Amino acid sequence: MYYLFLISGESPELAKAEIELFAGAKIKEHSGSSVVAEGEEFERQRLACTKCLCKFLFSCKTEELEDKVKAFEWQKHYRESFYVHAHHTAQPREKQLAEIIWSRLKNPKVAFKNPKTEIDFVFEKEKVFCGMRLDKNNEMFEARKAHRRPGFSPISLHPKLARALVNMTGIKKGEMLLDPFCGTAGILIEAGLMGIKCAGSDIDEGMLEKAKINLDSFRIKSYKLLKADARKIRIKCNAIAADPPYGKASSLRKQNIRKLYSDFLSNAYKILNKKSRLAIIFPNGLSIKSKFKTLRSIDIPIHKSLTRTITILEKN
Repeated sequence: MYYLFLISGESPELAKAEIELFAGAKIKEHSGSSVVAEGEEFERQRLACTKCLCKFLFSCKTEELEDKVKAFEWQKHYRESFYVHAHHTAQPREKQLAEIIWSRLKNPKVAFKNPKTEIDFVFEKEKVFCGMRLDKNNEMFEARKAHRRPGFSPISLHPKLARALVNMTGIKKGEMLLDPFCGTAGILIEAGLMGIKCAGSDIDEGMLEKAKINLDSFRIKSYKLLKADARKIRIKCNAIAADPPYGKASSLRKQNIRKLYSDFLSNAYKILNKKSRLAIIFPNGLSIKSKFKTLRSIDIPIHKSLTRTITILEKN
């Protein structure tokens, strides 16, 4: 099946990595915020960096759109009622496009609320992509940001980034994810909300107390927390997602940070089974050798003066 992903604009590379590593889809075309990819069914409600997911119908040059819409066999995709969405266009196009589609249907009906068929047109420079909507991302990421959680810590990933990190490990619902630097449980919350079992550890008991408060406040049922050193911990799990200490946010010096990451990766390699993945965020420019195979590295700007690197590793 061919999908049309309407991705969020913060990091197109992260969105594409999630499509490939989580959805298992092969990208065929990318223009602006539109990504066309071929793949099988997947847990599409889990996507973090995709705003809207469609079944891909067609693409064409902007000047060819009217003729393309008139020639397309809409009846094959129409179910009971329809509504048209047009994205990234300077002038409203929904009404014009809906009128053409209306003329091509038997017993057409437009529904402004809960249409059975939603059609998305995405205008990208000189090209237009069209798809039939499957899902829209309604995740309340902003409501789960660190300052809105009862167990507060200023050092925490944005929930959208945390979810993408979990997804790129390829972990499935019901499997066990480990975060050995869990802090106040930002990564574990996102995993738990997707039906993934969670295990978290930290060397700071205060952080673990806040993690428990946060996990309970979001009604995460299947989790366990323990005080442990990430370089020595032994927990059976299907994947690891981690955001270790770094830079000014850490009391560790640069040489100690390098050793921490190196020792942690060595231990993680022992924990994981073959083909299992580790998603980790490195300080930008930090390179650590390990036995893992690198699947993807993506630079993510955190703010004006800070960039970090998400790296997805797989055990050989």
